[in-house]
Amino acid sequence: MPTVAEASTQNVKRLLELFPISRLRAVWPAIKGSKEEVCQAIAEAKEPDQVVAFVNEHFSCCRQHVHVFDRPAGGFALPARLAEATAEVLAAGEDALYVVRSEYKVVLKDPLEEATLEFLWPIRIEMTDAHLIVRFVVLEKDLGAYFDRPYLLNNRGSDEKDIVNGLASGYSLTPADLHRGVKKLWVDGFMDAPKTKYKKAKSTAAEAMDEELGIKEHNPELYAQLLESVMFATMFKVDSARALTVEVFSVDPSTGYIAFPRYADNAGDTDVVIREILTNNQ
Repeated sequence: MPTVAEASTQNVKRLLELFPISRLRAVWPAIKGSKEEVCQAIAEAKEPDQVVAFVNEHFSCCRQHVHVFDRPAGGFALPARLAEATAEVLAAGEDALYVVRSEYKVVLKDPLEEATLEFLWPIRIEMTDAHLIVRFVVLEKDLGAYFDRPYLLNNRGSDEKDIVNGLASGYSLTPADLHRGVKKLWVDGFMDAPKTKYKKAKSTAAEAMDEELGIKEHNPELYAQLLESVMFATMFKVDSARALTVEVFSVDPSTGYIAFPRYADNAGDTDVVIREILTNNQ
């Protein structure tokens, strides 16, 4: 696992900062302080095996972008590396955890100077009998926090789109149509949608409920129409009775895309949402 083992203390710290503080404190209860202080102390301890195990176990707690494909009929062998040999498999089986070195090259102002900032970026590839799932931890960074003067972003290495397109073209992957699973969960009351985009006869329409009220509960006519329509980017709020720490997620059923914009406090809760959609998509 050289990606993490050979990483600088600062890179490991930035990796850990992608995770909710509740999970960090649960695994390292003896370390006190702010999130930044906790991550710094863990990184300085130089225990890469423990860090990798934490990333693998708590990946599902992070903010994520998820791309679901139909599993290729001819089979699929997990790639040994991702993003032009900048990532390495850290755990493998039917699933694999990768950590990609993501570089940002910037030009600092006053005076002009080039600088490079590197992050470790967790990505998982998972397989079911019918699907191949590519999950990205959202790597949203305020680069200005790392520099003491103005900057311009000059270049960024491989991004999410590059990796997804590379996998799709290299393995002839087809995005999964998630309409059946999403609509079945909606009918069953697993969630309700306060906003959506959908296909009308000759146009695309967008609807957003006031105060984020649910369409199914408060606009039954639109709900009935949506059940018969092609849907695009739609935000759902999970029913609180499900006892999940995933409050909201968005999905574009037409492209097999699911996004979790917030942390989940419990490991596995975003897994439940993905699994429920796919199980009901048969």
